[in-house]
Amino acid sequence: MFSSRSSWLNRIVLLVVLANAGVIISTRLGLPLAPPAAATTLYGWALVLGGFAVLLGIANAVRFHLVRVQRGQREWLLSLLLLIVFALVLGAGVSSPEGTTGLLSEWVFDAVLAPGQATLFALTGIFLLSAAYHFLRVDRPGGLWILAGVLLMLLVQTPFLYQMVPESVVELVDWLLSWPVMAAMRGVLLGGALAVLFISLRLIVNSAK
Repeated sequence: MFSSRSSWLNRIVLLVVLANAGVIISTRLGLPLAPPAAATTLYGWALVLGGFAVLLGIANAVRFHLVRVQRGQREWLLSLLLLIVFALVLGAGVSSPEGTTGLLSEWVFDAVLAPGQATLFALTGIFLLSAAYHFLRVDRPGGLWILAGVLLMLLVQTPFLYQMVPESVVELVDWLLSWPVMAAMRGVLLGGALAVLFISLRLIVNSAK
């Protein structure tokens, strides 16, 4: 009996979520299914729930790393370092009257987070070079065309080589970037978004059974 009630409750929640999502998405697409005020209110509630979900994710991550430190599992020192940094950054934001715009919070961002992000972004170039060495080979099917495209884009996008490239080559690369490459990228992004949407709907529907 309890499981039957739980199943019906999950289905009701599913219908409410789908209805709200339909109203918000239709409003964003210019086809409102509800008055603009109602859609704006629903969108505000969605943002609040999203913030609450972020807080739950943070709490779950903190609990996970606390357990690793307490049990002395593998790489527990990294978990301890993460918890210490999290506590320091959180304390800097909470203790400052200006919040995230305070001097201490801005110093943490400028002196710690920004250099870390720059380091990770710089490592991306190394990973790209490693991937190019392993996969962009002439003997692979289609490798010659991919390698030629990469070299052409690199030749035009590099500042000190840009002046030596003929104008016709620059126009060709601009046309490739504006039309076929952009079309392919938008297709990939749209396909990825649809895949995420279908997977989310599948998870929601399965959880309501």
